[in-house]
This record gives sequence, C-alpha cells and structure tokens, in this order.
Amino acid sequence: MSIEIRRSTLLVALGIFAIFMVAVSIAVPALALKNYFNCTTKAANKNGKLSADDVSTCYYKVFVGARKYYVNESRTLS
Repeated sequence: MSIEIRRSTLLVALGIFAIFMVAVSIAVPALALKNYFNCTTKAANKNGKLSADDVSTCYYKVFVGARKYYVNESRTLS
C-alpha cells in the first residue's frame, strides 16, 4: 500500500510551514523587547528616574535570565 501525495498539496503544506516559522521568528524577539521596555518603564515610573542599575536588572530579568528556560538545564550558561 503506497501513499500518494500530490505535489501541489506538498507545496501548500511547506508554504504554510514556512510562513509559520517566519511569523514565530519575528514575534518572539518582539515580545521580549516589549517586556524589556515595559520593565524599564515601570522602574522609571516607580522612582521618577531610570538608573543604570534598573536597566541592568531589567536586562538580566528579560533576556539573560530567560535563557535558562530555553536551554537544557544540565548545560552551563555562558
């Protein structure tokens, strides 16, 4: 028993997959950047000014700190 796949069906499926991958690769960094700006804005509004420590804290919390969720826990983070 053989499964016959039409070429047009395969191209449509690959096209949908490619569009999905491009959308995800654009949306995920944009969400991280939005979270970073929200964090710095909250820090600035809380104290009335934004310090370098506030920026570093937000950077670590959003970008560096989030890396542990996306890599294997057994590997060391560099």
